[in-house]
Amino acid sequence: MTNKNSNVSVDFEKRVKDIIGEIKGYGFGMLNDMIDPQFVDCDPEKMSCRVRYRKFKWEDNGRGEVHGGVISAIMDTTMGINAIGLTEGSVSTSDMTISFLRPFRGKSFIVESEAVQVGSRVIRLIAKAYDEDTGKCLAVSTGSFMHVDYEQAAEKKLGV
Repeated sequence: MTNKNSNVSVDFEKRVKDIIGEIKGYGFGMLNDMIDPQFVDCDPEKMSCRVRYRKFKWEDNGRGEVHGGVISAIMDTTMGINAIGLTEGSVSTSDMTISFLRPFRGKSFIVESEAVQVGSRVIRLIAKAYDEDTGKCLAVSTGSFMHVDYEQAAEKKLGV
């Protein structure tokens, strides 16, 4: 690996860690902070990152499994972290699908997000959630994220 790639690797990892740190700075009461993303690792060549989430009691549905809305949030958050880390800009989810394969009953989960296309306007990603203890895949999600220039949108009164 060349120094240039090595720097990209360090920069991507630093950006992902910084994004997670920024989320943690929101303060309790913001959903992204409440789900408590924790950095695991990054692979800039695969354009991927892995984020850990612990299970909290407030996330449970009536069966003691993580609620589908929370699962959607952790998938969306992980893909968003990855998209921002790769593009160094602001993004917004434009669409997302999720397939729930197994109930989220474990103590913690690893979500791996990989970019499959990074375009000038849209970033497309896939994410897979795994039970940290068993390694079983629990859910798969795809998402598209649009580059957003919030300052320009505000100037044009686009309502973002």
